[in-house]
Amino acid sequence: MVDDYEAMITSVLILVSPVFFALPVSFAWRWWVGIEPEHEHYREKVRRVLDAGMPLVRYRGELDAEARRVHLSSDRQGRIESDLLHRLRIQHFLLFPSLILWPLVGIFAAIISIPMMPFLRLVEWILIDKKALSGVAMVIQKYTRWEIIGIPRLDDGSKEFGKALASIHRMPTTVFLGLFAYLIVSYAPLSSFHVLLLSAFVYIILVSAISVIRAATESTLTFADPTNRRIIPMEAYVDEKLGPWVGVGLVFLLSRQLMYGSKIRTGELLIDPVPFSISVLLVLYTATIIGITVEILFFRNRGRGVRMNFQKQMVEIFNPDVYLFNRNLGSLRIIPLMPLSAWLESDEDYEAIFKDNQ
Repeated sequence: MVDDYEAMITSVLILVSPVFFALPVSFAWRWWVGIEPEHEHYREKVRRVLDAGMPLVRYRGELDAEARRVHLSSDRQGRIESDLLHRLRIQHFLLFPSLILWPLVGIFAAIISIPMMPFLRLVEWILIDKKALSGVAMVIQKYTRWEIIGIPRLDDGSKEFGKALASIHRMPTTVFLGLFAYLIVSYAPLSSFHVLLLSAFVYIILVSAISVIRAATESTLTFADPTNRRIIPMEAYVDEKLGPWVGVGLVFLLSRQLMYGSKIRTGELLIDPVPFSISVLLVLYTATIIGITVEILFFRNRGRGVRMNFQKQMVEIFNPDVYLFNRNLGSLRIIPLMPLSAWLESDEDYEAIFKDNQ
C-alpha cells in the first residue's frame, strides 16, 4: 500500500515537472519580448491599432516611424507585435523541453513524420481537392443559418517574426492530439509496443485532418450570426470545437489513468504508474518535434495554397463579400469592401484595397 502511494506521488511529480520548467521560461520570454518603458509605449501603439480592428499593414508606416522615434529595432518590433497577435501561454512553454530532448525523441518523431507527409497530402486531396471541407461548411451554414463573410486578418503587415510565432501558437493543439491519442489507445488490451504503434497511427490521422482544416480556415472567412449578434472567424470556430476535446479530455484521461491505471492498462511496461508517466512525457515531446515538422513541411509549403483553394470554393458556393469591421471613437462599423472573389484576385492586397476605398 505504501509502495503504491509512493509510486502515485512520484508519477504525479513527473507529470507536473514540465510546469516547473515552463514558469521561468515564460518569465524569460516576457523579458525577451520587452518590458522596458519604450517597449510598453510601442506595445500600446500597436494595441490601439488592433483594438480599432485595423490590420497592421494599414498603419505600418506610422508604427515604423514610432519605433524609430523610441529607438526600437525591427526585431524588437516583431517580438512585440507577435506577442500581441499570438500570445504564448503556459501550454506553449510546456513544450520547450523538447528542444533539449530532441536527440532522444527525434528518432521516434522521424519514424512517425515520414509516413505522415504523404498521408497529409492524401487528406488534403480529400478535404480540399475533392471539396469535402466545403461540403462540411455548407452543412454548418444550413444548420446554423449563419452567413459566411470575409473580414481581413489583423496580422497582415506584421513583422516577419510573427510567422514563426504563429507556428508556435498553433502547435499545442497538434502536440496534445498526440497525447490524446496515446491516452485513448492505452485503454486497449494490447502490449506496450502495439499501444505505441496504434497510437502513432491514430495520431497521424488526427493531425493530418486537423492540420488541413486549420490551414484552410486561417483566412478572412468568418461566420456571421445575426441572431446572436456574433462574428466568429472560421479558425476560431475550429479551435472552439477542438478545445474541450483536447483540453478537458486530456485532464480527464490523465486523472483516470493515474487513479485506475494498473486496472486499465495491460502493457507490461506501462502497468506501473512511474514508467507510464515517463512515457507520457516522451510522447508529449515526441509530438512536439512532429508538430515542428508539420509546421515546416506542411504549413509553410502548402498552407497558402490550401487556404486560397478553400476560399475559392467558398466563392463558388456562397459568393461572400469582404467587410472591414472596426471601431472609431466608440462606434463600431461594418464597412463593405468588395466581393471575396475580387479580394482573392487582388492577392489579398490591403494597401490597394484601402486606397480604392478612401
